[in-house]
Amino acid sequence: MSSMAAVQSCPAPADRDLAALLARAEEVQAWLRGRASEIEQRRSLPPEVAERLVDAGLFRITQPSLYGGLGMDTRAAWQAVYQIARGCSSTAWVLGLSSANVVMIGKFPDQAQREVFLSGRPTIVSLLTGGVGHDIEVEPVAGGMLLSGRWRYASGIDVATWAGLLVPIPVDGKPVMHVVLVPADAFAIDHQSWNVLGMRGTGSKDIALSKTFVPDHRWMNWQVLQEGGRHATCPHHGPISDAPLNAINAMSTLAPTLGVASAVAEEFRAIVRAKVSPAAQKALVEDRVAQIEVATSEATLAMLRRALLDDADEIVLQAERTGGVSLIDRAAIRTRIAVASRLALRTAQAIFAALGGSVLPQGTRIERLFRDVHAMSSHLLLQPDMIGEAYGRLLLDLPLPPTARI
Repeated sequence: MSSMAAVQSCPAPADRDLAALLARAEEVQAWLRGRASEIEQRRSLPPEVAERLVDAGLFRITQPSLYGGLGMDTRAAWQAVYQIARGCSSTAWVLGLSSANVVMIGKFPDQAQREVFLSGRPTIVSLLTGGVGHDIEVEPVAGGMLLSGRWRYASGIDVATWAGLLVPIPVDGKPVMHVVLVPADAFAIDHQSWNVLGMRGTGSKDIALSKTFVPDHRWMNWQVLQEGGRHATCPHHGPISDAPLNAINAMSTLAPTLGVASAVAEEFRAIVRAKVSPAAQKALVEDRVAQIEVATSEATLAMLRRALLDDADEIVLQAERTGGVSLIDRAAIRTRIAVASRLALRTAQAIFAALGGSVLPQGTRIERLFRDVHAMSSHLLLQPDMIGEAYGRLLLDLPLPPTARI
């Protein structure tokens, strides 16, 4: 082999790190398969599950290397999340959301990042936005504010170390939405509040905060974060520091959804191999329709996974070239994410239809996946109508409505 060929065949250190990370994710995924039913029944992630992910470095993927993280782009996070979703939907959901939330914290003031990332505890972040706050009270005081209130849908709060809260803070006499960072142990958790059809293991419970002091370096304007801005004292962690959060947050919900849809296809293949058709009195694996469904579902999901990773790369490349991502490109990416979610759901639904009564027995993997993929795809960030309207208006040179969040 020539020296040039030897160099080309040897992966770069970053590639080797990614390969090792994904290998660890696959090991955790195999372990999680045996725990998924227990996690669902528990209605939250057990501490040992979080510890396993922490030990594998999976909560540090997007954490800046300056503060002890792996310093990888979101592409690596979505690949790992996809793997974990094949083992446990709820675990992947918490990991995906936290990975995006860590990117967000990487835009905060340096002092806030040091408090979060160098606390001696793993960085597991639950973010509560989208109108889930109630009875919020803000009292400005010297150096910060006193904050209290209640919030719903705190995914992973039982294992989280921090929570990000969407809070209206008075600026020049008008309320402006900010993300406020509060340690998770400051909250009271309503452990009876999470009773749902699917994604039961996320433990997305109601939480309450009594009057708590929050220093002013631990909040940032939500609109600035969504558009890719960062604080003036924030160290530059590479192109990801300039990436818009809305697209990354949407990707954090699509990655586990695609992983669960792929788990549906995987389970379908296992059932097809083992089942005998009572009508035809032959092995289902010999059925032409089943063979076509196996092929088309795998091809569709492979294309959707590839598109997600391509868009993750595109965000970083644009941020590197221009310091941000244009409005129309952000809308295009967001729309592709929503459309991908719908295609993944339709692919899973076609499989469920092909399986017929095999989906019905409670307690089976396929029945749990049926509930989880439908619950995941209902998330606001994966709804095509809202973002589709905004993207369509941009394509038609029409003004955006003031409520558009791209």
